[in-house]
Amino acid sequence: MDIVVMDTNEKILEATIEIIKKKGLKAATTRAIAVNAGVNEVTIFRNFGSKKGIIKALIEKCSYAPAFSKVLKERVVWDLEKDLYMLAKQYHQIANKNHDLIVIMISLMGTGHFPELQREIVNIPRQLKGDLHDYFTIMREKGKIIDTNIEAQVMNFIGANFGLFFTRSLFGTQLTELTEEEFLQNSIQVFVRGLQP
Repeated sequence: MDIVVMDTNEKILEATIEIIKKKGLKAATTRAIAVNAGVNEVTIFRNFGSKKGIIKALIEKCSYAPAFSKVLKERVVWDLEKDLYMLAKQYHQIANKNHDLIVIMISLMGTGHFPELQREIVNIPRQLKGDLHDYFTIMREKGKIIDTNIEAQVMNFIGANFGLFFTRSLFGTQLTELTEEEFLQNSIQVFVRGLQP
């Protein structure tokens, strides 16, 4: 794909995000997106096929799963506290970078629109869950964590990190003034204490 098409596609995606943020999914018609992006509506159809194609591209853009998988494969040192801290930092870095997209994807899940795309959205945390499950399984085999329900621990880890992201998205610092760093250090220390033999 040439640079001009990539730039045009990026404008279309950014225009879509802006409209959905301000007015909701229903207002993000291909005509409104074209106007906001400064392109002809035909360009949208040529590059994405439809509004559904734009949403699919947004899902692919906000998927943190490939980056997270890469980090898991390349940066773990098989030290539970160091690894979980590094993985949580990576999760929040990616989530904060893609904040608006992730919030849009979460809101899309409750609309009933594009059910096949909703399945793709669910595949993002599902892949993260699978990668973490593999990590915890290996840690158990190495004797570095107790014999425990791996899926429950994976969901605890995901839930704590997603909970912080979602809470901050909704309430800012109104619910807690803990910094991300304070939250991660404290929650991971407790998590590690509960899992180490």
